[in-house]
Parts: sequence; C-alpha cells; structure tokens
Amino acid sequence: MLQPGDIFIYKNYIFHGGSQRDKWFIVLNTSDNTPDPEKPCLVLKTTSKIERYKGCVKGCNKQLRCFFAPITWQTCFKTDTYIQLPEIFEFSALELYSESLAGNIQFQPPLTSDCLGQLKSCLAGFKYDIAPSHWDLIYKNNLREHFSGKGMV
Repeated sequence: MLQPGDIFIYKNYIFHGGSQRDKWFIVLNTSDNTPDPEKPCLVLKTTSKIERYKGCVKGCNKQLRCFFAPITWQTCFKTDTYIQLPEIFEFSALELYSESLAGNIQFQPPLTSDCLGQLKSCLAGFKYDIAPSHWDLIYKNNLREHFSGKGMV
C-alpha cells in the first residue's frame, strides 16, 4: 500500500507530448492495492532543472509554483529537487502494481514527515487549483485520522 510521502521512479514515463524519460513522483494520498477508480494514487512530479526555479529557497515557493527540497535536507533525492505544484497526476493502483512487477517502477526512500507536512501545507495554498475529489483524497482522510486519535502524537 502506498503512503503519502512515498517516492517512486517511473522508468520511461510517457509524457502528454509523447516524449519519454525516467520521472520521479511523490505520492500524496494513501492508495491500497485494489483497482478502485474512486481512489486513484495521486502524485506530484519533480524536476531537477534549476532554470525554471531560480531564486527558490528551501520549502514552499508559491510564487514559482514549486516546493524545493535540496539534497542537504532530503537525502532520498540524488540531486536538488523541485516538486512541481499544483499539477496532480493520477495513477490507478493496478497500473502501479503491474508496472512495478514489470520493473518499470522503482521505489525510493520516502520524504521525511517534516518535509511531507510542509509540502502538503504548501500545496494547500493552491486549493482553488485542485479538483475537489483530489482535495478530499489528500486532506479529508488526514483530518478524520487526526480527530479520531489515530494521527495524534
């Protein structure tokens, strides 16, 4: 089962324009292994291309529409990484499972809980750019867990 903050590399990912290359993704919601179309795995894509994000500081950079995770903070990345906001991608659990079995998806160590919390807070600043169904999958379950005592420290 995928958890918020999990990271995976999708080998030879095919982009909308038809180009193909390895792409890193950050999981935003809990996604189980059932092929439930109502509960897709929601992810953000990343880039290491600094040209788009000159002037970024660690963490939330709302004006540049990114979240910067320097390698000195998040060692799960091999280079300074920019998590692109607020475009959210959907994968079915079935696709992730089958691509993982085929060797096209490699899982990496997850984001730290501190980084994930800051990322989700940053993403919440784009609420009006996020589909309500995505918002509910990312944020509503966390609120339920918090108030039921499961997420409380």
